[in-house]
Amino acid sequence: MNLDAQTTIFMICFVYLILHGAIWLALQEYRSHQVKLWCISGIFSGVAVVLLSMRGQVSEFLFLYVAQLLMLVGNWGRMVALRMYLLPKPQGHAYKLYNLACAIYFILFVYLMAVLDANWEALLLFNAFYAVLCFDYFRIGLKLHKIRESLGAKLLIWGGLILSGSLAMRTIGVAMAGTIDDLYAPSWHQAVMVVGQFMSITLMNIAFLRIFLELAEQQKLSVAHELTLTNERAEAMQRNSLSLRQLLDEREEIIRQLTLINKTAGMGALVASLAHELNQPLSVIQTNADMIDLVLKDQDGKLSHVTKIDKALTNLYKANQRAATIINTLRNMFGQGRKTVSEFDFNELVNDVLVLCQPTLHQHAIDIQVQLDSQVLNLTGDKSQLQQVFLNLITNAIEAFPPSFEGAKNITVKTHLENKQIVMSVVDNGSGIAPEIEASIFELLRTNKETGMGIGLWLSKTIVDAHQGSIHFTTRENQGTRFVVSLPLTTEVMYF
Repeated sequence: MNLDAQTTIFMICFVYLILHGAIWLALQEYRSHQVKLWCISGIFSGVAVVLLSMRGQVSEFLFLYVAQLLMLVGNWGRMVALRMYLLPKPQGHAYKLYNLACAIYFILFVYLMAVLDANWEALLLFNAFYAVLCFDYFRIGLKLHKIRESLGAKLLIWGGLILSGSLAMRTIGVAMAGTIDDLYAPSWHQAVMVVGQFMSITLMNIAFLRIFLELAEQQKLSVAHELTLTNERAEAMQRNSLSLRQLLDEREEIIRQLTLINKTAGMGALVASLAHELNQPLSVIQTNADMIDLVLKDQDGKLSHVTKIDKALTNLYKANQRAATIINTLRNMFGQGRKTVSEFDFNELVNDVLVLCQPTLHQHAIDIQVQLDSQVLNLTGDKSQLQQVFLNLITNAIEAFPPSFEGAKNITVKTHLENKQIVMSVVDNGSGIAPEIEASIFELLRTNKETGMGIGLWLSKTIVDAHQGSIHFTTRENQGTRFVVSLPLTTEVMYF
């Protein structure tokens, strides 16, 4: 068989089909739409080359229309597949130019062949159009090379130059001939085009494969790097979690120590009045004990004596209970400050603290009104800490009356249930809170008292917050202050 032009064109078709098919099989595991588009488009171009080489053996319809459409679709698809490497930069403008150029070319080609029967002009248009269109392979290669220097981009540059250059030489040769008596007649420009097709198709397919694998490898490295960073962040978060846990433990210990300090500070004010308060039941005990002793020594009036003994024993029991209640309340409030979560009646808590504060209230001639909700207000929390909150508020209310205060001194304590919240208010008609510290009254070490430490209200807010509650106040200078504490009414254990 002579190696004529048609045979050579068939060989070009074979190269199209083999290379694009091989790439499809080689990259099948990636399941990439880009690879499928490139390979299917190349196969379309190969089929178009077969039809273009068989004029006279296939119908004019296949030669003029089907072959041209397949060639246009094949080149368009490969251009789009290559431009996908340039994403996410916008490519819509280039796609519109492709569509417009292809439409204009197809209309002109059909007009020349079908209407004017201008074979030479149609062949000239064919080669010139694809010489210009295929120059975009070169442009895409340059853009990819600017983004990232790679062998694939260089191969694409050279493949685009050879393909566009060989088609340009073919165009010049056809133009110089002025006519074509035999479309497949051997010529120097035909030979240049065939060699250029072999080289460019091979280079561009290798370039596509190389760029795809380079980007895939880069993506794998990026994923591996991201995984490493994620592991490092996870380890850092774990370390931070441990550090945070340590800080929270330290914070809890600081609060515990400050609670003890606050208790110690409150002890001084209570000790003097409680000493007097405890002396009363102890005196009753002593008196009744003396009475029993005298009655036992007296031998007369046995019935009367028995009645006196019973009465004395009853008084002894009541006085002993009163003293025990005061001592137990003190022990609970001024213990070591460890958390003890339990369920208790909030009204009972208020009464326990008021027992301790009663002597101080009496000493300062303060009238206290207590209005507790009639129903049981059960709460789960740290009773000792909440006793501290109420004691701090009562102590602040007592200290709100300066020595120079004139008029009746009143403190009102109320508890009630509102929207599943236990609401307690402590209201005094004292001197109020100084305007300059209102905004920072709950901050640590902030106080307007000469002997205050600035711990009580900060600690109270910390305890209330830990119990998922809230505390706020309103005050008017020389007219008094109202503190309100809200706590959720619940029997469920809260973690704080």
